[in-house]
Amino acid sequence: MEAKTRILAVVPYNGIKEIMNEIAAANEEIELTVHIGTLQKGLEIVQSYNLDSFDIVVARGGTASLFERSLKLPIARIEISVYDILRAIKLAENYTSRFAIVGISSTVENAILIRNLLQYDIKIVTLDKPEDDRQAILELLDQGYEMVLCDMRTTITAYELGMNYILITSGRESIEATFTQAISMAQRHSFHQRQTKLFKAAITGSKESVFIYDGQQKLVYSSLERNPETQPFFLIIEQNMDTFFSDSSFHLEERRKGLLLSYHCSHTTIDQNPYVFIYLYKQDVPALIDDLGISLYENTEAMVSDTEFYGSSNLIGITRKTMEAYSHTLQPVLILGEKGTGKDKSASFLYRHSEFKKHPFFIIDCESTNQKKWNYFMESPNSPLNDIHITIYIKNLQALHDSISDKFLPYLKQNDLCRRNRFLFSYTLSQEIEINSPVCQYLMNTLSCLVLRLTPLRDRIDDIPNIATLYISQANINLGKQVVGFEPGALALLQDFNWSQNLPQFKRVIHQLILLTEGDYVPTELVRQTLKQETPRTTEVLRPGYEIVNTNQSLEDISYDIARMVLAQEGMNRAKTAERLGISRTTLWRMLQKPNTP
Repeated sequence: MEAKTRILAVVPYNGIKEIMNEIAAANEEIELTVHIGTLQKGLEIVQSYNLDSFDIVVARGGTASLFERSLKLPIARIEISVYDILRAIKLAENYTSRFAIVGISSTVENAILIRNLLQYDIKIVTLDKPEDDRQAILELLDQGYEMVLCDMRTTITAYELGMNYILITSGRESIEATFTQAISMAQRHSFHQRQTKLFKAAITGSKESVFIYDGQQKLVYSSLERNPETQPFFLIIEQNMDTFFSDSSFHLEERRKGLLLSYHCSHTTIDQNPYVFIYLYKQDVPALIDDLGISLYENTEAMVSDTEFYGSSNLIGITRKTMEAYSHTLQPVLILGEKGTGKDKSASFLYRHSEFKKHPFFIIDCESTNQKKWNYFMESPNSPLNDIHITIYIKNLQALHDSISDKFLPYLKQNDLCRRNRFLFSYTLSQEIEINSPVCQYLMNTLSCLVLRLTPLRDRIDDIPNIATLYISQANINLGKQVVGFEPGALALLQDFNWSQNLPQFKRVIHQLILLTEGDYVPTELVRQTLKQETPRTTEVLRPGYEIVNTNQSLEDISYDIARMVLAQEGMNRAKTAERLGISRTTLWRMLQKPNTP
């Protein structure tokens, strides 16, 4: 029996990983190890292995190009096929606004072929080099485009610039073709890399990055390339070199630009020559500061690493224009919306596109704070409130106890904190209660906060096709699917549904639909059955504007319930409620008196 081809694959998202594992499980010629990573992170994953254990490396796009420059093993590329481009275009056709395709020539050449052959009216931007994607997207935004089809690298740039996007995913046929190529390349290429005892010892002891110095303190190997970005890591070692050489138990920790850097070393002798191995482990911040309930992000890159890469539903329609306008000012902003309307993502957008975006971003969650912590915020000289040019996001203000808000809100005003820093606030509304709380009134009328009102999904019927397109794209990436849209009538069911839990519920339902869909289009009947499961107490999906009323009670009780529902819908405005019901305000007052319970 011939030996299996040992493949190490580094892919940009989970969907490719799932497809690869399925193909490898059915192919006796393949022994597969697959990880998720791109560019430098992907290179670090590969370098963490003993590459003598593999015959070939498989990667996609810019990561494959980086591997070709950095590794001695042969690299098999996952090419973007005509089918991959066509699926992405079909999915994007569900989006009602203009979109473009952006990528280097190897990415878009099949897109140009499809456009010419099928006579599509699609704008295609060919990049001379990957780094040109930022300027290309800025130009597309100026031209009124709202979404791009692109590779993984450009999705990050699009995210940073506030452009929605669909990642061009690789289908099963592309992966199968890559494996066929990889087996052929591995059989033709006899790879006999010999690794010295020194490198074997270094890799065995390394957690992430390793630096090896000889007895003269000369760097003989580093798994980390020295460049302006990594220069501080090398300087820390050089500043402590004598201690690393004299003390094999020396351990050093430093915090730098959103990273916790942890160094340790070991001493060894190979072929009678002394060497010092220095290992670096980098850990992302945010971390809770002194258990005060504050999360700290020191730059936008740290935030992105904790964020799912998919377009934001609030970057659609009029909300997008409002957020873009608010991001250009440093006035405090009050973000209002029901649970699940994307308040945290909106705050993140306002920070990432403000002039303070390179300064720290503090998040204080009122649901996890108490009187003692608030006393620290207001009294300690080390409180982040005493900093300057930072952004402070105070979320879940509805959970703030009255005794705390009575002290904290005047403190904000008296100390003029909103002039030194950018403040963002969020308040979660229920479907029945509008902005009548003293906290909201103080922020709006005394602190002059700008108000960003996030509309519940049930009132965004026209946006649902666009939001669904973004969520389908994400589900395809996570599940290894190639769904491109809905059967006729399916979208109408989604638009008619009363999404009581807003975006998380909608995203979960879309994910479930994509998981259960076997073809290219989500079946209408599957949507109908799934939505019925979301409303187990009703036999049909309620349209927006309809409510459930308990008719198993007296007429007086029914009238009371209806009056309360309409009053909530009219923002607790009794004049508008009476006008809508066609009754006088006196009659409305009588209806709102809770009937006596027998």
